[in-house]
Amino acid sequence: MQLPQFTEQHAKQLSTFLDTQSQAMTLTQSQGYLFGVICSPEPLDVHEWMAAILPNTANNVDEEMLFLFMALYHQISEQVFEVGYKLPAQYNYEFCSNWSAGFVTATASYTQKLLSSTALEAEYKQALESAQATLSFFALDGQTISQIALQNSIDEQLLCQQQYELMGDFALGFAELVEIVALNSGLYTDEGWEE
Repeated sequence: MQLPQFTEQHAKQLSTFLDTQSQAMTLTQSQGYLFGVICSPEPLDVHEWMAAILPNTANNVDEEMLFLFMALYHQISEQVFEVGYKLPAQYNYEFCSNWSAGFVTATASYTQKLLSSTALEAEYKQALESAQATLSFFALDGQTISQIALQNSIDEQLLCQQQYELMGDFALGFAELVEIVALNSGLYTDEGWEE
């Protein structure tokens, strides 16, 4: 069976399905999570990322839903590596919060591993830290975001809008940045993670 082109109708089907599953990520969290997984220098197989999206039920997903998840993965992968990953044109806090939460779930372990490399030069660490902080900004709780706005004497809505614009910039090049950092960390070669 060929993967279907992922459409808005498919997004609605997956969203409805995820809403009925206990402890499952939302569709938007899944999108952020899959973005992070796809950018990883250590790819996960379908069963691993499905288990993260659908804890306790990933092995019981019917074929139609499995193919929709795989089509979503393919769409995001195609955006990351071929056409450029784009966030929605308009800022929406709920979208950002969910997307960033999924992103953090996918990237926290491998970015920490990369950042802890003693072989990694400071400029690469700084670039990865900046990208990670920007793309995960909306995973912070609302009170923390308010405090950041207050500390920087900036309107909270303006801060969020600026962060969202930066997210779009960083999302376009995140996979390439991770690859460069991984290769320069001494932990990764073109063949995979060094043990």
